[in-house]
Amino acid sequence: MRELNILSYLCFSIAITAAIITSAFITSDFFYSHYLKLILVVEIISPIIGIILGSFGKPGKPKQIAIILNSIFFILFSLLALLNLCIMIFGK
Repeated sequence: MRELNILSYLCFSIAITAAIITSAFITSDFFYSHYLKLILVVEIISPIIGIILGSFGKPGKPKQIAIILNSIFFILFSLLALLNLCIMIFGK
């Protein structure tokens, strides 16, 4: 069960990396047209998987921290990424 907490932290770090990549290369036309949708999906899905893995992890503070970190990231960044993805798909 401890491994699930570690995997939850891994999902959190993947989501953070996707957010950094998105913000760093958002002005590039090639990146915007080809890879942004994939990275936005990773940014949306990773915290959700992290919350699920954290909820099945070993009870204690690491479990609570993993769930809280993934939830905060999902609320602050993934909802914005979901809105951006919807605009990219349906807005044009």
